Amino acid sequence: APVWRSLLSPTAGQRALVLGEPGKSLLHLLQEFGVQVERAIPSARNVNGGFDFILEERTGWSSSLKRKNVASLLAPKGRWIIALHGSRAVGFRSRWVLHGLRGSGFRNVETFYADDSLWTPQVLVPLERPEPFEFFLRLTVGGGGIRRRAILSAFQVLGHLGLHRGLLPNCIVIARRS
Repeated sequence: APVWRSLLSPTAGQRALVLGEPGKSLLHLLQEFGVQVERAIPSARNVNGGFDFILEERTGWSSSLKRKNVASLLAPKGRWIIALHGSRAVGFRSRWVLHGLRGSGFRNVETFYADDSLWTPQVLVPLERPEPFEFFLRLTVGGGGIRRRAILSAFQVLGHLGLHRGLLPNCIVIARRS
């Protein structure tokens, strides 16, 4: 879980609320670093300073958290990490999530594609700008010259339109409290 370790930077004494079924290696990572992991949403009065991480797995459109409640559950420098994945394309769900986060006051939001698997990624590709994704494609798209150029050209257009993240099988969204 070195890629997840770089996203979370866990330290002993931190608290995490984990919703859904993340990979076992991620839970092991948190426990290995001494992060207190809770698996159920506590009542507002039982939060005691807030969580450093809220890690939520989503395969559908809705969240088990109310956006208004997230601010009260997070510590002042806490992060809400949403792992979106689907059968093929995350599609409009990532746009829906980003719009909802920004509407809830989260201004510092980052998105990543986790290649080749969400819970055990080898590479994280930033999706906020098209250039890193285009660089990633140039390194990974194989096949003949015509096929390669067609795929790269199509994704260049989609990237410049901001639609590239909608065609990916997973997306990691990190929202930081400001």
